Amino acid sequence: MNRLLLLLTFVTVCSACHKNEYSDGKVVKQGDTYETGAVLPELRSIKNDTAWLALYPLAQVFFLDMKLKNSEEFVKAIRSAEQKSTPVRAKVFTHSTMNRGAEVAEILPPTAQDLAAFKAAMRK
Repeated sequence: MNRLLLLLTFVTVCSACHKNEYSDGKVVKQGDTYETGAVLPELRSIKNDTAWLALYPLAQVFFLDMKLKNSEEFVKAIRSAEQKSTPVRAKVFTHSTMNRGAEVAEILPPTAQDLAAFKAAMRK
């Protein structure tokens, strides 16, 4: 009986210590996406491997799965855009896997045309 208990404890500890595939941010999701165009990002919070975003002027909740490959770089790009008050482009999955909002697939830098239009709009 003690050996069985010891074996179960060993298996439980080994499975708890097993590094899952998500911890390195190496997950790659695929699916149909659309591009939002130039938007102003706002990082609302990061909780439980999910970053919650607002992409103005879009009136929708967005989230970024922090287990995705390059998600840390996307968060850095959002924070940089927030500090500089510049737009970004976002690719969003057309069919979200969660009912909580639209899932962001990728954050892209703005084009020169996006920056010019943004600066022109800010001067008005």
